[in-house]
Amino acid sequence: MKHIITILFVGLIFTSCSKVLDKKPEAVFSPANFYKTSADGIAAVSAVYSPLFSPNLYNQVMWVFQDQSTDDAEWGNGRNTANQAKNDLDKYTFTPSTVYFYALWTTCYQAINRANTAIDNIPGITMDATLKSRLIGEAAFLRAFYYFTLVRLYGKVPLITKATKDLSNLNVPRSPVDSVYTQIIKDFTVAENSLPLSYSGTDKGRATKGAAKAFVASVYLTLQQWDKASAKAKEVIDLESQGIYGLWTNYSDAFLVANKNGKESIFEIQALGGGFGQGSFMQGYMRAPYDRGGYGDDPPTKNIYDSYSTSDKRRDVNLKLFTSPPAPSSILFPCYVGKYQDPGATANGEGNNNYPIFRYAEILLIYAEALNEQGSNNPDAYAAINRIRNRAGLNDLTPNLSQGQFRDSVYLERRLELAFEGHRRYDLIRTGKLAEAVNAQNPSIIIKPYQVLFPIPQSERDANHMLDQNPGY
Repeated sequence: MKHIITILFVGLIFTSCSKVLDKKPEAVFSPANFYKTSADGIAAVSAVYSPLFSPNLYNQVMWVFQDQSTDDAEWGNGRNTANQAKNDLDKYTFTPSTVYFYALWTTCYQAINRANTAIDNIPGITMDATLKSRLIGEAAFLRAFYYFTLVRLYGKVPLITKATKDLSNLNVPRSPVDSVYTQIIKDFTVAENSLPLSYSGTDKGRATKGAAKAFVASVYLTLQQWDKASAKAKEVIDLESQGIYGLWTNYSDAFLVANKNGKESIFEIQALGGGFGQGSFMQGYMRAPYDRGGYGDDPPTKNIYDSYSTSDKRRDVNLKLFTSPPAPSSILFPCYVGKYQDPGATANGEGNNNYPIFRYAEILLIYAEALNEQGSNNPDAYAAINRIRNRAGLNDLTPNLSQGQFRDSVYLERRLELAFEGHRRYDLIRTGKLAEAVNAQNPSIIIKPYQVLFPIPQSERDANHMLDQNPGY
């Protein structure tokens, strides 16, 4: 899906002639005069997608949250960075004023307000009923996605489901976590009931029925509602027989530019190189500084590198270990993310690599985990995880494992399979292993219990006196 970034603005040009002020501006866009045609509805929903690609979300900040604040990536070991915020996330010295918290928070709420505006106004457009239902479903899907992001990182957050129309009633308190999750499930269910299974042409990449089902399964997994998680994951797996989803033969195939929005893709953020201003920054930010002038962000730890067996085909796709030279001898472990490199990109910000938010491989792992939590030695759970392992060149999982042993095996497979795809922090939080894992990777980092949730941005609390802070900050 090509990005359509809709900017709504009022253009007023003041001159020395006072009569100009008596004229009505001709370029004022508002819900009252914008939502007239199906094209308006499409543009409005496309604008809800666009923040996903922002540097404040998946084009940078989310990598810092998901990787550098976990055991998968860490600054130091001979590397220097002038970015204090990244170091603070890395070493858990952050405060409510750390800029990344504000960046992600405000970008998510900007997107939520766009979704609210679309949901409020698209019903009034005279247009094809199927398209109208689809657009409302897409907006609901995206609103749920942004709230799912916020609630997992911050805990209680303001729950706003109506568009902000003026400057009144801007101070909104945080809602209970249960209320936020109830709304998330409701929105994903609306999307599931109104979205198509697939798209064609330039619409590829938009949210689908299968994506809504997959995210509901992920929500239930997060809430430890195992029976609901496995049932919803099975609905997605059943779509494989219809040719909707499947695994590529080779793990590396899932990240080829040629396979964007292919059979393993459930939902991914679209990138378009070629000078359109919509290319991916991953191929530049994550590439080694001595490899075509990369930035060397998200430096993987030896901990994750050593977690792969030498026979695991995923290791050398996900990670690129250099020798010295070309790596400076000061860098103790010169390893970088390898899976998002676009060989055809000529500059940072010009990668054609999509960013995978949800792959079919993950739904198999959700299914395996949820089944095991309902009872050990489930053959379908073994079959699901073994599909992932076998593709990676590994043997079947040892049979007759205890429930705990199988659980740990799934956790490991998620780390290795989904490395640097925006899942690690979420997984460590929901499994209660964040402090343990980070400390095992670097014993000097001691995570205080309250740091499992990020602080509410201080600037937001300054502006909204009804926002309380997470305990401990």
